[in-house]
Amino acid sequence: MPFETPDLLDPSAAVPERLSTDEFLLRPLVPEDADIDYEAVTGSGDRLHGIFGPDDEWPTGLSEAQNRVDVCWHYKEHQRRDAFTYGVFDPGETVELGCLYVQPTRVEGYDAAVYYWVSDHAIERGLAEAIGTACRDWIRTEWPFERVAYPGRDVSWREWPPAGTAED
Repeated sequence: MPFETPDLLDPSAAVPERLSTDEFLLRPLVPEDADIDYEAVTGSGDRLHGIFGPDDEWPTGLSEAQNRVDVCWHYKEHQRRDAFTYGVFDPGETVELGCLYVQPTRVEGYDAAVYYWVSDHAIERGLAEAIGTACRDWIRTEWPFERVAYPGRDVSWREWPPAGTAED
C-alpha cells in the first residue's frame, strides 16, 4: 500500500533510539506503553492544553481506547520513518514522565518540528527542566537536522502556521 507521507529521515540515516540518564530514559513509544501513557496524559491533562497549538484542547475527551490507537499510530509512524515519538520514563520504566515528538514540517527553513511535554510526575520530581534540556541536546547532537523548530516554545504560535494549512 503506498503512503503519501515522505520519510522524515533519509533511508540510510540511523534513527537515534534512546537517551539514558540517571534520572530518566527516553525511548520509542511502543503499543505496550499505552496504559502507562494514558495515565501520564490524563493525570497531566489540564496542563497539557496548548502543547500542539494555542487552541488545542488535547487531551480533553481522550478515551483509553483512543489513546491506545494514538500510541499504535505513533509506533507505525516510527516504523515507516514518517515521524518519531519517544516516551520519557523513570529508570524502572514504571512511570511515564513525558513524551517527545519529532515531526516532519513543510515550513520553509526548518527540517523538523519537535514538540514535547512533561507529566505532572516529572514536575513533582523536579525533572521538567532537565528533561527539556536533555531532549533539546539529544535532538541537536544525535539527529541529522540543520534547523529544528520548537513550535510554541522557540517559535511563537503567531509565527507557526496552524495545522491544516499549506505550509505544514
